Amino acid sequence: MPTINSTTNQRIFMKKILFFTPYGGRTGSEMLLWNIFKNLNFDKFEVAVYSDKIGSLKDELPANIPYYTSPFNTSGLSLFFRKLLTKSGYSVYEKNIIKIHQQFKPDYWYLNTNHSAHFSKLAQKLSVKFISHISEMPYLLYESVLATDIQAMLKAEMTICVSETGRQSFEIMGADTVKVLYPSIDLKSIIPSESNKSVLKTKLNISPDAYIWAMSGSLIYRKGIDYVPKIIRLMKQKNKSCYFIWMGGGTTNAAEYYFRKELAYYQCDNIILTGALETEYYDYFDLADAFLLPSHEETFGMVNVEAAYLGKPIITFNSGGVTEIIREGMGKVVESWNVEDLVEAMIDLMEGRISVNKEILRQRALDFDAPKMYLDWETLMDSLP
Repeated sequence: MPTINSTTNQRIFMKKILFFTPYGGRTGSEMLLWNIFKNLNFDKFEVAVYSDKIGSLKDELPANIPYYTSPFNTSGLSLFFRKLLTKSGYSVYEKNIIKIHQQFKPDYWYLNTNHSAHFSKLAQKLSVKFISHISEMPYLLYESVLATDIQAMLKAEMTICVSETGRQSFEIMGADTVKVLYPSIDLKSIIPSESNKSVLKTKLNISPDAYIWAMSGSLIYRKGIDYVPKIIRLMKQKNKSCYFIWMGGGTTNAAEYYFRKELAYYQCDNIILTGALETEYYDYFDLADAFLLPSHEETFGMVNVEAAYLGKPIITFNSGGVTEIIREGMGKVVESWNVEDLVEAMIDLMEGRISVNKEILRQRALDFDAPKMYLDWETLMDSLP
């Protein structure tokens, strides 16, 4: 549908895009979407959002973007009858998506993350063009998605991944049109409170001169929680005094249960697990002297950009996309996957044997600022017919 740009009087053909996302919450892949929405050129795009869940980001969606959700996000008799209809063979869930599609009449569906893979089959059934935006690394992808779903998802008009590491995996699987779009960070929202730092240290019972390592993410195996007790024990064996702060939400899984038990068993009393943080997240982050990324697998790792913007050097295993972020002067990537080598790199940083340039850290973070990265996304969308 053509519109007239009020500034240039040029005719612009507007694209209508219906976005699909799983939670509408503060996952990295969904924060990326919301950064797009906050910078969206409404002269060129009309968008709507479908989310299976009603997450905390719904309240941050621009008011002129419609938000749809699952028919099962209800209760009482309404939920009972919908479940009954589904059991009797009437697909309440699918009919809801079709109804939304018919109302909004999009040119494209935009499937965000592998958790939206199941929509690709419905898109093909309805002859709807779709875009796949996949943030996950190969093995996380393989374990959490049916082979038939990912095969369908890679039939998209365009498959967008978040790093060159991701591009390679999708090319291996036979995706036709693969593009890299690095994730974006809303850097203007990173405003730690200097006055809170001393208050937090007192609250956490950390001495003012203590060396602090920050870690972040859900308490799951992929994030490397299995490495953490050994890292803490090795530091103590080497008589290196430091604290660890893990910022991130908990789970109900047995892996986290074992992790907490292991910390207690080995008397790892110099680690603080903050749980999920919102308003105080960057205050806790800014307490740290350095950032540690022990993940087994990260397609990109936006938290590394946050660390860089705050001037925190990074020590990490080569978990994937992080190698596309780090430059000389920003820390060190440990290639060996040996915990002893990781700890030695940490000690080298603590003792000044790894040079750090805070200006390089800050400037590298600016490469991923949301308004800048939005323009890259817009260029990709403009390339579609």
